[in-house]
Amino acid sequence: MNFNGNSDSTIGQNTASPSMPIKSKIIIYGSFKGMGDLLGASPVIAAELAAGNRVKLLLFPGSALTEFVRLLDFGPGRENLQIFTLPVSRKWADFRSFFQQMSRFQPDLVWVSPHAPRPASSWKIPLLLWAIKQLYWPHAMLAGATSEPLSFLFDVRVPVDRGLPIALREQTAYSMLHGAAAPQIQISSDFSFIENIRRHRIQPPKYDVVIHPGANAVNRSWPFAHYAEVVRLLPPQYRIAVVGLPEDIENMRAVLPKNRNIEYLTGSLESAIITLAQARVIFTMDSGSVHFGNVLRVPGVALFGKSDPRNTVPLDSSVLPIYERKHPCQPCGKATCSQPEVYCMTTIAPTTVAEALFRVLNDASR
Repeated sequence: MNFNGNSDSTIGQNTASPSMPIKSKIIIYGSFKGMGDLLGASPVIAAELAAGNRVKLLLFPGSALTEFVRLLDFGPGRENLQIFTLPVSRKWADFRSFFQQMSRFQPDLVWVSPHAPRPASSWKIPLLLWAIKQLYWPHAMLAGATSEPLSFLFDVRVPVDRGLPIALREQTAYSMLHGAAAPQIQISSDFSFIENIRRHRIQPPKYDVVIHPGANAVNRSWPFAHYAEVVRLLPPQYRIAVVGLPEDIENMRAVLPKNRNIEYLTGSLESAIITLAQARVIFTMDSGSVHFGNVLRVPGVALFGKSDPRNTVPLDSSVLPIYERKHPCQPCGKATCSQPEVYCMTTIAPTTVAEALFRVLNDASR
């Protein structure tokens, strides 16, 4: 199998003849910091597992991200999925432990996922994996996008369009590893969560609107006072729930109307995703909940500021993005905001959001 003329290795589907024993391949797949990014890559990972291959998944430290993997339905091949935590603490002991772990197997492919926007892509991951390849993985193929920092270190570079939505970008880039005439792994379009989460989606909705204000960055957050304005515009009979981390819950409780019957929910990650599945409509920021809602096919509204939603959510997403590109710095795609205020988020009017929620709620009732 040819990889864009640079290699003659076989990656993905096993192609041994019927008389030969099938040898599973080992794939290093990384690296992920956000749940939405990991969810976008999960159909590819599931396809490799279904093909009988073994996947070593590289994650940034965090118990929530590890727990999230447990909630994804990787099917019978899950037993061949193994998680490794990247050494980001800069402690020598963590680096030594990680290198020792990586030295214990010989991967066929080391894949650098192109999920991150180009401005947020780190040169550290390609350099780290290249260094380990030099030490322990002489026969592995290091591959990733041409637009990745330090991509000249890769054995194979694929020219993927980073403007594609996350899941499509991942699948397109990974498929480019295969020659046009080569058999490819079968990537399913209906990847989802485990049954304990999915079953709540087929039951009658428990809430009319579920609000998730959480975001992993300040420049993805909306002022808490704006949520109060939206809730005041919603009919009093609507069943509303707010789900999130304890700090977000307390901030929301402090500003939302006291005369409304609102449930405030905080707990495990699984219970939070179940709450989203129980909604007629979700209202969220540019966060993992956008991707959760889309996978569960829950209608919703999501606010975007620093990122263009066309690079995040597919055109057929169940979640309607609100993106007002009216500031010269948009879309910056940066981890932090360089302005005195996060104008791209704070200037989104509550009335605009309420009107969008009404439209989505009306559509969901049909």
